[in-house]
Amino acid sequence: MLNDTKIKQLKAKDKVYRVADHSGLCLEIRTNGSKLWRFRYRFLGKASMLSLGEYPIVSLAAARQKATEQKALLDQNIDPSKFKADIKEKAKLEAESIFEQIALEWYETKKNRRSESFRHTVEKSFTRDLFPAFGKKDIKEITPYDILKMQKDTIKRVSKQMNRGTGETTAIRNRQIVNAIFNYAIANLRCESNPAVSLGQTVERPPKQTARPLTKDEMARFNDALKNSRSTEMVKNSIYFLMYSMMRSIEVCRLRWEWVDFENRLITIPVATKEQLDRGERNIKMNRVHLVPITSQLLAILEKQKLQSNDELVFCSVFNKTRIMNKTTINRALGGMGFDFTAHDFRATASTLLHEAKYNSEWIEMQLAHVDKNAIRGTYNHAQNLDERREMLQNWCDMVDAW
Repeated sequence: MLNDTKIKQLKAKDKVYRVADHSGLCLEIRTNGSKLWRFRYRFLGKASMLSLGEYPIVSLAAARQKATEQKALLDQNIDPSKFKADIKEKAKLEAESIFEQIALEWYETKKNRRSESFRHTVEKSFTRDLFPAFGKKDIKEITPYDILKMQKDTIKRVSKQMNRGTGETTAIRNRQIVNAIFNYAIANLRCESNPAVSLGQTVERPPKQTARPLTKDEMARFNDALKNSRSTEMVKNSIYFLMYSMMRSIEVCRLRWEWVDFENRLITIPVATKEQLDRGERNIKMNRVHLVPITSQLLAILEKQKLQSNDELVFCSVFNKTRIMNKTTINRALGGMGFDFTAHDFRATASTLLHEAKYNSEWIEMQLAHVDKNAIRGTYNHAQNLDERREMLQNWCDMVDAW
């Protein structure tokens, strides 16, 4: 058996060696002179060894007490090494259970496979609402009341801002993000329940504002207002292109030169690639091939854009030509011109006026890239009635010019 005098006399050698005490406890002397307590045992017939600390930080008496504790575990048919690892992992998880840290972990698993819009939304949610509410709190201590209060505070914050709505939609989105974070935490053994799961009806989403056609007065004022606006030529061209083509804002912003066929006067927007889908991006809303005939007005805009855009994007950021134009740019420009309608209202206007002009409803829906109720037919219908749609779109562009 060892004692303190014997231990102090043990010197380093060229190789590591061990000196036994009793009941599986031994002292390991390393080549640098350090002395480590080891507990040797057999579990299910397999020899194993467990570290109990360094001498003299762990005294002889303390080491013997630790060895006794390991033997007690063996008597209960528990592997001491696994028990120690489980305790260490539990302590680590408890130390990493702060909501903010878990939220950032969850975000890291998502951000590279989601769109820039998603990333921007989540980051704003973190900094403006979630982290101020309970970012420093242990995730296991967050209650439904905490989340309800966060929603109310979000609504108050947003409602105080000019032209930002009443906040219900932001509050609901914040709760959905919290719900996803808790599901991630449960899956990774950081907590056992999700306090957000029962709060689905606690905030009522405001009525959705549907697109509306422009009034006669708005049509009469629009062309002069756009020509005289302070927007850059790039932005003015994007607005006219959106109107003439009946496309959505994001579809115009993502339009690429490789999709433009000048010879056949046709734009072919393809299905998104797997890489795009992994980033949460689509070329058009319903992710299917969409054809846009190039009218004389669209052709003139494309020729102008060749001189001021980049080699990939038809429309790019005003401030950084290597980047895509922000989809909010068009609506901000319209607001700056004094109008209270959005880019989407141009599509409603086109639909209304073309129906009034007795054009085939199916052609109009195709040109708007709306979903065909018959999914199989919709897959193959994108090229049908192209000649008729070409004539229809040219007449629509002429209508806009005549406002």
